[in-house]
Amino acid sequence: MPFEFRLEPLKRHREFKLSEAQGAFAVAISAKMRIEDEAELIGEDIRSQTELFEREQDKGIAAARYLHFKNYLVYLERELLLVRKRLEEASVEVERRKQAMIECDKSVKTLESIEARDRDLYRLDQSRREQKKSDDVAVFSVNRNRDGRKEETHGRA
Repeated sequence: MPFEFRLEPLKRHREFKLSEAQGAFAVAISAKMRIEDEAELIGEDIRSQTELFEREQDKGIAAARYLHFKNYLVYLERELLLVRKRLEEASVEVERRKQAMIECDKSVKTLESIEARDRDLYRLDQSRREQKKSDDVAVFSVNRNRDGRKEETHGRA
């Protein structure tokens, strides 16, 4: 009879949950990276617009153009703050998904450990049964040979 792990359905379920958690973790990391890219683009836009604004100020700038730059820079700063807030939330989500994945991994590893222990116990039990059968066969053979010799000696007498 081959080894059958009694908790195999639970182990498969937990492995499935682990793969789901790994997928969710990857999605969270991807979302965080997109937000980081967005923040970087806004930061680059702020730097380039600030440089352009300073160059135009050095040459002399009309009031309307000045207000346009100021308003646009204020808008970009607000956008950057919002993106940083989203980035912070995404970082929290990544950490939460990572912890969930770690917990799933621990539960799978626990079941794998139980399975390995059960498999070792099964092998030990099988080995003991085989040894007992061998011992029984040996004892039976010795007794049969001994009984056969006794009959031979009784039959000759």
